[in-house]
Amino acid sequence: MQRIHLLVLAKAPFPGRSKTRLTPPLTPAEAAAVAEAALADTLEAVAACGADRRVLALDGEPGPWLPEGFEVVPQADGTFNQRLAAAWAHAGGPGLQIGMDTPQITAALLDASLSALVDGGRDAALGPAEDGGWWALGLHRPHPDAFRDVPMSRADTGLRQLERLRALGLTVAELPALRDLDDMEDARAIARLAPRTRTAAVLCDLAPPEEPEVDVVLPVLNERDAIPWVLERMPKGYRAIVVDNGSDDGSAEIAAEYGARVVAEPRRGFGAACHAGLAAATAPVVSFMDCDASLDPGDLPAVCGPVLDGEADLVLGARDAEAGALAPQNRVANRYLARQVRRYCGARVTDIGPMRAARRDALLGLGIADRRSGWPLEMVLRAGHDGWRIAEVAVPYRPRVGRSKVTGTVGGTLRAIKDMRAQLALARARMR
Repeated sequence: MQRIHLLVLAKAPFPGRSKTRLTPPLTPAEAAAVAEAALADTLEAVAACGADRRVLALDGEPGPWLPEGFEVVPQADGTFNQRLAAAWAHAGGPGLQIGMDTPQITAALLDASLSALVDGGRDAALGPAEDGGWWALGLHRPHPDAFRDVPMSRADTGLRQLERLRALGLTVAELPALRDLDDMEDARAIARLAPRTRTAAVLCDLAPPEEPEVDVVLPVLNERDAIPWVLERMPKGYRAIVVDNGSDDGSAEIAAEYGARVVAEPRRGFGAACHAGLAAATAPVVSFMDCDASLDPGDLPAVCGPVLDGEADLVLGARDAEAGALAPQNRVANRYLARQVRRYCGARVTDIGPMRAARRDALLGLGIADRRSGWPLEMVLRAGHDGWRIAEVAVPYRPRVGRSKVTGTVGGTLRAIKDMRAQLALARARMR
């Protein structure tokens, strides 16, 4: 029975030779520290996977980052293609080969990739990288021409490698796509994806995250099924602040794993959660949105843009709802509230939607007092009364994941009606 191997091609971390695309902003020594952490994370995952052999084809000398149980061989001279072929000739097959650019890999992912090759009845396997290259390649047996004439470090390297394998008559299993750690944007994205790795810890020490343009407040109460989708779609420059309002389904832990800043607010109430998020925010502009996957964070720049550009003081995302996303009574209630807002403060809006943005200092100055369901309406009424420039931007609205904690129950609906009525009564009093 053939032994299955996992082959790693790596370069010993050394300043000036390792992760040079991280400089600047990092120094060569700091870039080498990131490279060492990435290599250590990679080898740890390999050591924990189920391969029978673990082979490291190394350019350089082993260091303290090398776990036990690895067979270390020097990389051959020549082009990268020639070094790949030589490493495979030594390792044999069947097996899987990876590099040191994906420190987010796990033993489970490696085991699944090996299984796709060995148990899937394929001759080869290829894991594409998001930049167009590839992060993993598997072969049942080495082929001397597997890498011949494949251009490396290009946007079409992965495609050309796949074409090469197929041209040799090999059937290829396609593995999941991963992001390579090449530059600082990649490094920060991978650190957010795998915050518990050595790589993330080193980056946090050497290059703290840039101060975001926008803090996005996401009130959460048992939203674990929706959180990953929402946080994965957060735009660059937008920092997620998840305010856990008493979840008992692990929502806070999942949010932290996906890189969000998590704030606990034990006082129940949508307004209490929003206020806690606003107090925790430090970015000049703060946005609010539901974390139930009804709204796409990809639409945040359209809502926040007029505030960032100084063209509006408050922007509301007017919901363009898909069929079934808003119940008929909710549509009627929103139209009624929009008319009342125009009546009491002059702001011409069509929807009191949950996605919105304004400047942090100005929001704090409004003195919003409601801590339950009236919070969104009070913000608009107070802003309109103070003469804010209020604008609307249409945003798609989808059926939410799970049941609403407000309109999804009779009690929640009645409390919302009571809170909204109280805010309209205060607005009438301010008009007198």
